[in-house]
Amino acid sequence: MTRTCVNSRSSGKYRRGLSQELRDQRVCAEGTGAVALWAGNALENGWLSCSKAQDECDRGACRPTPGNLLLGRSTQLTASSTCGLNGAQKYCILSYLEGEQKCFACDSRFPYDPYTQPNSHTIENVITSFEPDRGKKWWQSENGLDHVTIRLDLEALFQFSHLILTFKTFRPAAMLVERSTDYGHTWKVLRYFAKDCAASFPHVTSGQAQGVGDLVCDSKYSDIEPSTGGEVVLKVLDPSFEIENPYSPYIQDLVTLTNLRINFTKLHTLGDTFLGRKQNDSLDKYYYALYEMVLRGSCFCNGHASECDPSQKERGDTFSSPGMVHGRCVCQHNTEGPNCERCKDFFQDAPWRPAMGSQDSACRSCSCNGHSDRCHFDLAKYLESGGLSGGVCEDCQHHTEGQHCDRCRPLFYKDPLKAISDPDACLPCECDPDGTVSGGICVSYSDPAVGSVAGQCLCKENVEGVNCDRCKPNHYGLSASDPLGCQPCNCNPLGSLPLKTCDVDTGQCLCQAYVTGPHCEECTFGEQNQRGKNGCLGSLDLKSLFQMRQVEPTASRQAPSGLCSPKDGQCECRPQVTGRSCNEPAPGYFFAPLNFYLYEAEEATPLQGLAPLILATALPKCDVYFRQQGNDFRIDKGNIILKKNQKQSTHAEEQNEVPAVHVVFRELVPGNLVTWTGPGFARVLPGAGLRFAVNNIPFPMDFTIAIRYETQSAADWAIQILVNPPVGGEYCTHKTPPLKPQSFALPATARIMLLPTPICLEPDVQYSVDVYFFQPLESHAHSHILVDSLGLIPQISSLEDFCSKQDMDEYQLHNCVEIASEVGPQVLSGACERLVVSMSAKLHNGAVGVQCGECSSGFYGNPSVSGTPCQPCACNNNIDVTDPESCNRVTGECLRCLHNTQGPNCQLCKPGHFGSALNQTCRRCSCHPSGVSPTVCPPGEGACLCDPITGACPCLPNVTGLACDRCADGHWNLVPGRGCQPCDCDHRTSQSSHSCDCNREGTQKSICDPNTGRCHCREGVSGQRCDQCARGHSQEFPTCLRCHLCFDQWDQAISSLSKAVQGLMRLAANMEDKRETLPVCEADFKGLRENMTEIERILKHPVLSSEEFLKVKDYHDSIR
Repeated sequence: MTRTCVNSRSSGKYRRGLSQELRDQRVCAEGTGAVALWAGNALENGWLSCSKAQDECDRGACRPTPGNLLLGRSTQLTASSTCGLNGAQKYCILSYLEGEQKCFACDSRFPYDPYTQPNSHTIENVITSFEPDRGKKWWQSENGLDHVTIRLDLEALFQFSHLILTFKTFRPAAMLVERSTDYGHTWKVLRYFAKDCAASFPHVTSGQAQGVGDLVCDSKYSDIEPSTGGEVVLKVLDPSFEIENPYSPYIQDLVTLTNLRINFTKLHTLGDTFLGRKQNDSLDKYYYALYEMVLRGSCFCNGHASECDPSQKERGDTFSSPGMVHGRCVCQHNTEGPNCERCKDFFQDAPWRPAMGSQDSACRSCSCNGHSDRCHFDLAKYLESGGLSGGVCEDCQHHTEGQHCDRCRPLFYKDPLKAISDPDACLPCECDPDGTVSGGICVSYSDPAVGSVAGQCLCKENVEGVNCDRCKPNHYGLSASDPLGCQPCNCNPLGSLPLKTCDVDTGQCLCQAYVTGPHCEECTFGEQNQRGKNGCLGSLDLKSLFQMRQVEPTASRQAPSGLCSPKDGQCECRPQVTGRSCNEPAPGYFFAPLNFYLYEAEEATPLQGLAPLILATALPKCDVYFRQQGNDFRIDKGNIILKKNQKQSTHAEEQNEVPAVHVVFRELVPGNLVTWTGPGFARVLPGAGLRFAVNNIPFPMDFTIAIRYETQSAADWAIQILVNPPVGGEYCTHKTPPLKPQSFALPATARIMLLPTPICLEPDVQYSVDVYFFQPLESHAHSHILVDSLGLIPQISSLEDFCSKQDMDEYQLHNCVEIASEVGPQVLSGACERLVVSMSAKLHNGAVGVQCGECSSGFYGNPSVSGTPCQPCACNNNIDVTDPESCNRVTGECLRCLHNTQGPNCQLCKPGHFGSALNQTCRRCSCHPSGVSPTVCPPGEGACLCDPITGACPCLPNVTGLACDRCADGHWNLVPGRGCQPCDCDHRTSQSSHSCDCNREGTQKSICDPNTGRCHCREGVSGQRCDQCARGHSQEFPTCLRCHLCFDQWDQAISSLSKAVQGLMRLAANMEDKRETLPVCEADFKGLRENMTEIERILKHPVLSSEEFLKVKDYHDSIR
C-alpha cells in the first residue's frame, strides 16, 4: 500500500495572512480507491486531494473526519448586530486605494447574491465557500458599536480543535471567546484577546499559558495592523504541552462544546471620535467586519466511531450541505448513544471505556449461554472476577439461573449429555416434595469425585426410592412436615408377622393370629378359646408347618397339643421346634424352605422323543394379550394368575453337532446374581425329554410343579409331563394323576413355569416325572432349551393345620409360592409387591387393593360399590398413566394434562397454544409482538391467544400474516400497538396503475411520479427505483455516504477536463478528415489517435487513481 501526502493551500487576497500551520490540510491518499487529481487552469494555483473516509475502528481507536462546524449551519449562526438590516446604511473604508469612492452602502435586508444583492453583509457570509467572488462576501456590524456578539448553537456535543477569524477591517482591540457544553445554560471563557490586556481585562493573567487550559489574555492578535486580512487564531490545546490522557474529564471539558460565543468588546479607532466632527460621520469607518470564520472540529464519539449522521433522521429525508460535519455518531465497538458514551444492551460484560490508540476498548457481550438477551454490568462481580467478567444476565430462560445463566434453577438438574447452552439442558427433578430434604430439590450436576449423579433425589432419612416417594421398610406415613419423612412401625416382634411390616399409610402392623393392637402388642384370648385345640397355631411361623429336618437324621413328626400358656403365651411346640411362638428350630435342626424339594436337570435321565406335540386345546385369547403385556399367565383352580416377568438372557453355546440332551456347566462370577441352581443346565433339543426321580416326599400333600428354564431364542416352547406311578395311597386316592401326558406352554419371555394343576404325592413311594420339550412352530435346526431344575412347591391349602381364611389371606398377600419358585434370596416384602400383578380371577382390569375395591392410576370407577369394572381415563393419551394423580379415580376427570393440553378429557390446547390435542401437536403461538394487540397478547411471558386450531394471531388493523408480521396490501409502517398506516394511494388510478416498485431504503415516500413512475429518492440515492447511490456518494447502497467536501471541486475539475478533451476529440476528427491533404503528418495523426483513445478509456472509468489522472493530464497537455 502506498501513501501520498501533500499540502493544500487556499489562495485569494483575503487569505494571505492566514496561519500556515492551521490552514494547511494534510490529506493522505491511501490505497487504490484514493484520488489525488489536478487539471488545467483550474488547478494552476494549487491542487486538491481527497480520500474516502476509511473505517479504522477495527484496529483500535477511531474518530470521524474533522471539518468546519459552520458548514450547513447558517440558520444556527447569529450576530447581535448586522448593518443594513432595516435599510441601506452608509459606511466608509479607511485607506481605500482601489478607487476614488471611499464610502459605500450596506443593505442586508436580503441574503447576499452577487448579481442582485451584492451589498448584503449578513452573518452567514462568513461560512467558508469556494465561489469565485469569495472576496466580495463578508459580515459587517453596525457602525460605532463596541459590544457585538456572534453565536453558534450546535445541535449536539462536538469536539473542536481551533477557531480562526479572518477580518476585513481592523481586528478588535479587545474580545473574548466563550463556549458552553450544556446548550447555553452556562458559559466558560476560553481565551481573552486585547491590545492592552491590563486595561481591558485587569483581572486576567496576560502572556503565555503555563499549562493546558490556563485562562490568559493574549495580545498577539489585537494589533491595529494589518487594516484588512488580519486573523485571530485560538488553539484549544497548545501542542507544546504533553497530554497523557486525552479522555480525562478535564481535557474533555476543554475540547467539547455545544455553543460558541464570540464577544467583541472594543473597536480600534484613530482618535478622531474626540474631534469636533459629527458623531455619525466619525463612526462611519469604525465597525467589525469578517471575511471568514472557521471552527474546526468533529462529532465527539470517544474513539468509537469513524463517521457521524445527522442528529435527526426520518426515513432518509434529512438533507445536508456538502462537507457538513454531523453530530450523531455511528457507533462501533458495540457502543451506543449520541457520543458512544455507553455500551449497547447485552454488551455489558466489561465497563465502558473510551478507545485510545490501539486499544479499541470494545464493549463485550454478556455470556448467557443462549438463555437470555438482557444483562447489566455489576462492578462488584467484575472486580471479584479479576476483571474477566462483570455482566449479569437478567431473566434467564429455560429453567436456568446464575450470573451467566450457567446453572439450573432449584427443582431442575442438568442433563449430563447436553451442554448448558442447550435449551433443553435443564430437566425437572422428579422428586416427591414430601420425601426430599428440600421440598423436591435434586442434585443439579454430576460429580464423580463425590459420587453424586445429576437428578438424584435427596431423600429424608426414613424415605427411599428413586423419587423419594415411599417409606423405607418398617416405616409408614410419608409426610412433608416430618423431618425424617416417615415414622418407624415399631411392631412388637412377638406379636407381628416377620420383617415387622406395617401399613405404609396408617402404620397398622400385620399381626399374627390372636394378636391385636396397632403394634401387635395384645393377645386376643377370647378368639383363641373359640379356636379350640388349634387356637395357638396362629402364632407359629409359616415355615414351622412343614416337617422339621435335622442335620443328623433323627426327625420326629409327633404333633403338639396346640395349646399355649395363658400366663405367658408360651405355645406347646412340635418336636425340634422352640421359641415362644414355636417359630425357631431347635439346635441341630433347620426349617425346610418352600423350595426345598428341588431336582436338578443335569442329574435327570435323558429320554428319547415322543410323537410330535399336538396341543389338545388352543391357549385362551386373553393369554396372547397378557403375554404381550409382559405377564406370565396361568389358570389355577379357575383363577387367573398373572405375574410380571423379568427378562433375562443367556447366550447359548453354539456347536455344530450336539446330542439330544447335554449337560452345560456354568461358572459362578463373583459379584453377579446367581439365576440358576446346581452346577448348570441340561441342554435339550426339541422332542427330547428328562426323567426326574422323586423319592423324598415327607408326608402326603399337594405340590405345584415348577419348571426352571432359559430359552435361547424368541420362540415359545411347550412341554408334556407324565407322572409315574399314577396310583396313589390312602391320602391321594381321590387325586390320581392323569394317565396321559399333560401339555403346557413355556413362554420365551419367562424363566419359571408353575403348572396350574397340582399333583398329589405321598411318602415312601418312588416317583418319576417325565418331561418332554417341543417347539410348536418350525424351529431352527440347532435350537434348544436350557433346563435348570424341577421343583415341588407345597400347596399350603392341603395342610389340615393351616386352613383358616386369615392364614390364607396373609399367605397369599405375600405371594409366597411364586417367590419360593424364584432362584436367589427370597424376601417376602417389597419384592413380592412389585412382581404381583393380580391375585384373583375376579380382579377387574385396573383394580387394585387387597379386596380390589379401588381403581389403579390411569383408571376410574367404584368397583367396591357398583361392581362395574374400572375404565381407562379418557384423556386422549395426554396423561401419564403411571401418575396416581393424573386423573380422578372415581369420576375419570383428567387432572394433569400433558403436551400443552387442558380440559376434562385433555381434549383442548392450552391458552396460547394451537394444534391438535388428540394428536399431541399443541404448540405455542408465535405472534409478532408489533403486530398484535397487547390486551390479547400481553408482553413478557404471557400467553398470546391465537386461534387454537390454525394458530392465526389476532392482528392489529391493517396487519396480516399468520403471525401478524407484515402490513396488508396498500399499507405500510408497522407500529407496535397501532398497526399499519394506509399508503394514501389515489384510488381513482391505483387499480389500473403499475406498481412503483420503489426501494423502501432509498425513497423519501412510498409513492412515485404518477406519470413517469420515477420514485422520489432521498439524498444520495438515484435511479428509476431509487436503488443505487448517486454521483458524489459512496457506492455502498443503501448507506450512500456523502463524499468528502473536496469532491465537488474535483468533480468540477474533471468536468472541465472532460469538456476540453471532448473538444480536442472533435478537432482530431476534423483533422482526420483532412489527413490526405497532409501526408507528412501521418505519424502525428496516428499518435494523436492513440492518445485520444487512451484518454477516452480512462475517463469512462468510474474511479480514477492519481496515476491515471496524471496520465490524462499529460495526454491533454501533449495534444494542446
